[in-house]
Amino acid sequence: MNKFLIICTLFFTFNSFSQNLNCEDFKEGEFLIPADRYNPTSFKVIRSNNQQIEIKENGEELLIDIKYTDKCNYILTSNPNSDLHDEIAQIINDKGGVKVEMIEIIGDKLFYNSYIKLDDKNFSIPGKLIKLK
Repeated sequence: MNKFLIICTLFFTFNSFSQNLNCEDFKEGEFLIPADRYNPTSFKVIRSNNQQIEIKENGEELLIDIKYTDKCNYILTSNPNSDLHDEIAQIINDKGGVKVEMIEIIGDKLFYNSYIKLDDKNFSIPGKLIKLK
């Protein structure tokens, strides 16, 4: 019986220290978007005050504006003042930006779907955002 109580106590102690993140925890801070079949390279994201800076592995930085549509969903548009704002970024902006829908939070990972409209076609791209700080 004592072993059972010790195991239960340890289980609840460890669970009480685990992170219970929510959408608000992904609005500001430092994050990583890992390479996957849609992103050939990983990049770091720094979010603050409705903007984010995406830092590529080669050090290039793209400034992105964030407009929250509700607590867990938002629209990303390339900031025209960003050095990497190009014709494709402007076309995406003109079509309404990249709509991001938060799907699930597991530990320090946020899983999402992003939606882009190009050439009158809608694209859905899943992704993962990992909270670093």
